[in-house]
Amino acid sequence: MKWQHDKKHGGLPSGRYIAICLIVLMLGAVGFWAYQQRVSNTTAPNPQGLQQPQASSEGAEGRYLLNGTVTWSRGVEQVAGADSAQPFSQLNTFERSKYDGWTASLECPITHNEVSFSSQVANLVFNCPPRFLPEANKFFSIYDLANNHTYDQGQEIGLTETRQYLSNSGAQFFGTYDSADTSNICEVVSLPVHAAADDAAIPVAFCGWQYFSRAPVESELAVMDRYAKIMPVFAFVEAGIEYRDTADDRQVSVGHQLVDQGADFVIINSPHWVQNTEAYNGKLIAYSMGNFIFDQLEYETNRSVSIDVTMKLAASADLSRWIELGKDCSAYHDTCLETAEQNHLTKLAPRYVFGIVAGQNGYKVVTHKSDAQTQTDVERRTNWSHTCQQLGYNQCQ
Repeated sequence: MKWQHDKKHGGLPSGRYIAICLIVLMLGAVGFWAYQQRVSNTTAPNPQGLQQPQASSEGAEGRYLLNGTVTWSRGVEQVAGADSAQPFSQLNTFERSKYDGWTASLECPITHNEVSFSSQVANLVFNCPPRFLPEANKFFSIYDLANNHTYDQGQEIGLTETRQYLSNSGAQFFGTYDSADTSNICEVVSLPVHAAADDAAIPVAFCGWQYFSRAPVESELAVMDRYAKIMPVFAFVEAGIEYRDTADDRQVSVGHQLVDQGADFVIINSPHWVQNTEAYNGKLIAYSMGNFIFDQLEYETNRSVSIDVTMKLAASADLSRWIELGKDCSAYHDTCLETAEQNHLTKLAPRYVFGIVAGQNGYKVVTHKSDAQTQTDVERRTNWSHTCQQLGYNQCQ
């Protein structure tokens, strides 16, 4: 029998043509499988099951307001009476909806103890009733516990209760009264960002030290180093002589050390007055934020400076993996640092844009965004114009 020629396929017999096509397809499939194996063998280890690197065409961005000293104890509690929302009732003048997170330097433990106004005044011992916390959390999402008053209610007992109340309320927190407790200096926070038009979060280390009455210890500051090697670090310090308008030597020394060791910026607080800022080695140091919610009586103690921070993250191969990890970094003492290390994630390099916002407050004065004159006075006190020039035009607003 003669083969019937198929003119459509160059005259090859149709059976032979089909066989050749099948062989070519099989060879192509084998080649593609081999290529995929080579690619997978060169990918970084991924023992925790994070998404593999994908080059993203979009970055991520978040905006935050870092605030000064906050308490709802003593006179704040007295004036509020039964109205737990009263101390926070004018905070929307700061346009809360513009921000992805707010911080508070909390100057009191949150405990169930009943402590009278007169006792708090006479003994200078504070307590923040937990009934205020749901209203506070409508504005503040991250609490700094590295404060000289967080030991006021039974020391570690009151601080442990504070952490429990914050955890149960869904707030995040970091820091401790005693910086010798190095296990509580740094905490990985799930910091909200916007990425590819979706809400997401990035793991960021928040580290807090309390040096109100003693000098820093090098080994305590060095706790930050492990975090700084792999993720952004926001550093907060309680230090400084009270009721002064410029930073003292201890504040300057610890601020410089933390920048030298890798902090992205440093926020120092304690003196109850607004103090100067500085650009050191291209990074921001704010030396005192003043009182944000407090009950003191004088002009200097009744104003504050809040640092407005925009964090911008460029598109990168590892950004999606950091975002995936960020979903699980909101619990107290989670394992996010260890997971990032095990997965060999590449450290992100955010760009920051800073601004300052003045506030007014005081005994019987509900905290609100300041008038124009107070904003001008705060900008002058912080030396903000000069700091901006030193930071560079793309880091300041």
